[in-house]
Amino acid sequence: METTCSKCGGPTVAGVATAHGLIGGADAPASQPRLVFVVPGIPTSANPVKALGQGLADERPDHGYLIRGRRCTRCGFLELYATERTSG
Repeated sequence: METTCSKCGGPTVAGVATAHGLIGGADAPASQPRLVFVVPGIPTSANPVKALGQGLADERPDHGYLIRGRRCTRCGFLELYATERTSG
């Protein structure tokens, strides 16, 4: 990741996205991401026979990514990256 701001060229610092009051978030260390960006998969059919077929066909499930970022110390511009898949 770039260490200089793409807008003004100033220095950037690494950080993670978090949310105050996030349920279960207080247990995670402050240096760990607490928000997840989800790329939706194919919705499961309400019809149980079709849903079973979807499972057997190994259709694309939801994929979650941890959100990390960098903030410019000069102009405050924020860049977010979601490159690390969640384990769940």
